[in-house]
Formats: sequence, C-alpha cells, structure tokens
Amino acid sequence: MKRICLLIVLFTALTINMNAQDEFFNSPNYSQIEANVKEQSSSYYYPNLLKKYLDANSEMTLEEARHLYYGYVFQTNYVPTDTSTYNNKLAITLSRGSFTPSDYAEILEYSNALLLQDPFNLRALNAKLLVLAQQNKPDEYKKVAQQRSIVQNAIVSSGDGMTEKTAFYVIKVAHEYDILPFLGYTYGGEDKILRGNKVNYLSLGENRFGIERVYFNITPVIEYVNAHGGGKM
Repeated sequence: MKRICLLIVLFTALTINMNAQDEFFNSPNYSQIEANVKEQSSSYYYPNLLKKYLDANSEMTLEEARHLYYGYVFQTNYVPTDTSTYNNKLAITLSRGSFTPSDYAEILEYSNALLLQDPFNLRALNAKLLVLAQQNKPDEYKKVAQQRSIVQNAIVSSGDGMTEKTAFYVIKVAHEYDILPFLGYTYGGEDKILRGNKVNYLSLGENRFGIERVYFNITPVIEYVNAHGGGKM
C-alpha cells in the first residue's frame, strides 16, 4: 500500500511537469547515454541539451532530461565531491529566516556561483526561486522553476527509491537530500552506504507514506571518488 501511494505521487509529478511518453521508471543505461551525448548527430548531443536546459525550454522531453542529467557525468567539468565554500555561505544566509535586500543579493550571488559548478544543484535553484518570488519577477521565476522540474523529473524517472534494486539514481550525493522535499520527505538523520554496493540510503522523518528510508544509486560518485583517491561526497 505504501508503495502504491508513492507511485501515484511520482507518476502525477512526471505527467504534470514534463512531456513524458517514455517508459515509467527506467534506470539509466550509462554506456548508451555516454554514446548518445558524445555523438554530434544525435538528438541527445550534450551541448545542445545543456543549451535547452539553460534556456528552460518547456519542450524538453523526459528522455532528453535524463540524458542531460545523467550525461553530465561524462563532461570534463563533472565533479561530484563537495568542495565549494558557497554551500556554507548560502546555508548561513538562508538560516537568518528573514531577509534584507542585501541578504537577497547574497542568496542570488551564492546560488549562481553554485550553479556554475553544478547546473543541477536543486538547493541553489530553490534559493533562487525564493528570491525571485520575493522580487516579483515572474518570467525569471518561471524559467528557474522549469529548470528545477527538469532535474527533479529526471531523478524520479529512474526508480521509486523503495529498495536497493529500485533506487533513485543521482550523480551527486547532495542531490539525495535536495530531492527529499519534492517527494514529501524530511531527512531522518541516518546516511549509510551499503557494504560492497554503490547504493546508499537516507532514513526519513515521519511521513504520510509511513516509509522509513529511501535508496539512491550513486555509481558515478563512487567511481569518481575511487578514481581520484577519495574526497568528501
């Protein structure tokens, strides 16, 4: 019953937010995605997908969104380890609760800096939306909201997060935490990588589904860390 309720929520999110004719819940085939995003004649050629994303093109299909998000791991600037000082700066400013015009300027500055390092940083996108709503900039708000939907829908199309085998696939550990509110969850305090696996789980706070944990496949992150001799995930 828990799984049925969650599936309904995820399916509704996908069909409302995107042009989703593709198969529902499909784990990414990284080798095929790599070939597609590197082929200049492909409709999934990465520079074209990235431009479409940055333009917040509302016609982007779910499969294009998946190639955009998961194909990022094959770009030279992919760095899944968390090294940016802007994360802490943004968190400090957001923790103030009420904001001055100077605070809003800082939030935009830090968010934009984070998005240059990780264009799919949901925390930064959410922070920008907070400022744009306050500043009453509907056109810019709509653009950032569309970008956020593209990222969210790519992730939730990859699984249901209920088991190791049906885990959500993410390309950065931070994306695990940032997708939780979209799913209706709060973090419960436990983050554990399963032994001998490329899957980890986050425990959840009390929720309407009665679900205790959600699983994420972090294969590209583990491979990157192993190849580069470690790093903070």
